[in-house]
Amino acid sequence: MSRLGRATRRADEWASPHERARTRAAQRLDWPLDPDEAAWLDGHLAGCTSCSALAADYVEIRNRLRALRTVTPPPPRDLWARTAAAIERESRHRRRAPTRRVPVGALSGVLVIAVVLGATLLSNLPRRGVVTPEGSVSTAAESLRVIETSTAVGTPIVVGAGDVQVVRRDPDGSYGFTRVGVDEVCPAEGAMHCPMARDDYATAVAFPEEPETIIGSPDEDSAVVVGTADGTKANNVIVMSLPKDQPEPTPSEPPASAPPSATSDPEPSATASTSSDPAATIAPSASPAVSAAPSATPEVSDEPSNEPSPEPVSPTPSAMPSGEPSPTPEAIAIASDLIVVGQTAAFSPDGEWFAFTGRPADETTGPDIYVWHVGDQLARPVTSDHRSVFASWSDGRLVGSRAAAVAGDGVEVAPEAFLVDPETGSEQALADDGWRPVVAPGGARALVFNGSVAGSDRGRQLDPGTGSFELRSWDQATGADPDSATVILEASGSHFDARWDESGTAFAVWVEDPVDPSFGRLSLYFVDPETGAVEQPENAPRDEPALPGFSIGKDRLAWATPAGQGGEGSRVLIVAWTEDGVGTIETAPGERAVVVR
Repeated sequence: MSRLGRATRRADEWASPHERARTRAAQRLDWPLDPDEAAWLDGHLAGCTSCSALAADYVEIRNRLRALRTVTPPPPRDLWARTAAAIERESRHRRRAPTRRVPVGALSGVLVIAVVLGATLLSNLPRRGVVTPEGSVSTAAESLRVIETSTAVGTPIVVGAGDVQVVRRDPDGSYGFTRVGVDEVCPAEGAMHCPMARDDYATAVAFPEEPETIIGSPDEDSAVVVGTADGTKANNVIVMSLPKDQPEPTPSEPPASAPPSATSDPEPSATASTSSDPAATIAPSASPAVSAAPSATPEVSDEPSNEPSPEPVSPTPSAMPSGEPSPTPEAIAIASDLIVVGQTAAFSPDGEWFAFTGRPADETTGPDIYVWHVGDQLARPVTSDHRSVFASWSDGRLVGSRAAAVAGDGVEVAPEAFLVDPETGSEQALADDGWRPVVAPGGARALVFNGSVAGSDRGRQLDPGTGSFELRSWDQATGADPDSATVILEASGSHFDARWDESGTAFAVWVEDPVDPSFGRLSLYFVDPETGAVEQPENAPRDEPALPGFSIGKDRLAWATPAGQGGEGSRVLIVAWTEDGVGTIETAPGERAVVVR
């Protein structure tokens, strides 16, 4: 389509006036807008502070990027190692295919150098709207000065964080599972020079259907997969085992002419480890299984699928399944023909129970809470009022929330909180109400939405109404105490997801983007175990773009970024912390990533 065609897009084709304004503000940097559209944009920017600030950022960023034409970015320390590995792969590839007439080894090496340099610069562009410890908001243009002036390489932070489990979809439709073990992360001042975490050595695994959400069990041996049946809105909830071991990556040796830095690096670097056991089979689940195998197991080539080819190489590598797919794991379909609601589904701390919220796929009623016990064939509902949702676990019982009355579209009603015994279904009402209390391990505190609940989708869906997200003290008999509230953020009308780490001293909050609900903004907080004071230390994520379904565990937080940022695919970002500080590491961009949470 021509530029003129894009400029004449009708006003009713936009999801919102903000989307229209932001798109036009970017387009007018490249070519003049239609006079009517330019006049509309000027009027909108005059009355919309957020869009006006973003438009100013566009201009500032363009000017600063132009100034970078004379700046040579420092290459990453592992540039030659990666380039040599790519040349070696291409050399093997050409030996297997002697009929090719065009030598591409040298060209691939040049392409890899260009891609790595470009990706290094683009992937480290700062994100907009980062909140500083003093509470001010730094614009993307201000943060961009780091690229212009900083050449410091920060000292990596050694961490003992838990593994991050990731599933990636390959371009051919197959899936690879990997466990990313993080040993070191980079502080903010050294992130530009930080090597990427490796998630491209993966075990091939077949899913019965497209996985949307994957929730790992506490022992990390199995997971609940929420998938979507083809051509429908219906979700199937499937329990299946996860691969236990992975192949160890075999690095390619650089050529003899490689410079010394290719084989020895005196500076420490961020690394990601994988299991040392080369086995690539999937262990069967300990649960009795009803097979729910897929109709066809995707075929995966014995050769890595990201080898260079005569065509230009894409700068977005993806997870590479290793060898043939493992035997289809045991899979138990514990629920079907449901629409799974929200991201609060979770195993109990002992791993014996799994709870989630669902409503019928035919949309005849609203949501109810379902539970499944390990060893059972099916999940079962423990509520039947069609206006209840699962919130968290507390001392072996379910914490639930329900609308006090049927909430029609746009009608705001009060929420009620309650506890449920998963085995008997008996309920205990809580005196202090709040929407979806997320109780910390140990039961001393809870995160809760303090406000009303609104109905949508003809009253069959419950959304947060007017209110704020708060940290409160928690009592198993009365619930979340409103007199102890610390406001974390304003969240009126926005869906959210909140979870604690195992220690109960760190939590993360994801809030859905009001314009594009396919992603949201993720922030990390720490709680003083003695005083309950909340803080966000330097380098902790603040309003980071994130897909739904983040993972928080032992001293680390992980999430998948939306695809398309910087023209790249989805990355997995990992933030880890110790008493020495907070650092980060990320994977290479690739196909769709699902972080197992």
